[in-house]
Amino acid sequence: MYVLRHHMFIVTGLLLSMIAGCSDEQANQSVVHKQINVTQPANPQQPIQQAFDPCALISHANTEEIVGASVTAPSASVDRLGNVMYLNCSSDDIHINIESWGDASKAAASYDFSGKHPSIDGLGDKARNTQPLGEIEVLYGSYIISVDLFLGLSRKDELDAAQEIARVVLENLPD
Repeated sequence: MYVLRHHMFIVTGLLLSMIAGCSDEQANQSVVHKQINVTQPANPQQPIQQAFDPCALISHANTEEIVGASVTAPSASVDRLGNVMYLNCSSDDIHINIESWGDASKAAASYDFSGKHPSIDGLGDKARNTQPLGEIEVLYGSYIISVDLFLGLSRKDELDAAQEIARVVLENLPD
């Protein structure tokens, strides 16, 4: 029994070391700007969604120009949960999160499910001011885009900057 328990501790320790090593290795890698192909979802009625680098939708220099301050370079991540793809471009200063639903009606239902916030006209299909939780959320076709800034600017300046960042992101979203 002692030998079996001892081997289990060794195996568990090795697995935890490997997992920690992988996440440390991933944290130190730079973002590679390339198209990532995602396979067909199990549901044939669900359209194919293509992954893309969300940080490529707005340049670092353009972001700094819009906010009027230096911004830590963001990194990209792409995750899938069910039929929703989450594309994130984040740093300590800025978070741009894109939910790709692949279906406009499902995106709209998810967008409408959230709490009530003041609407913003002229941005996407629908947009709202989510302050103080973040800055803005925009519904555009099968996408929900949220932009949150952590720059210490006034609420108005962060809202204005977030709207301009969202406009640039919307212009560069793939069809």
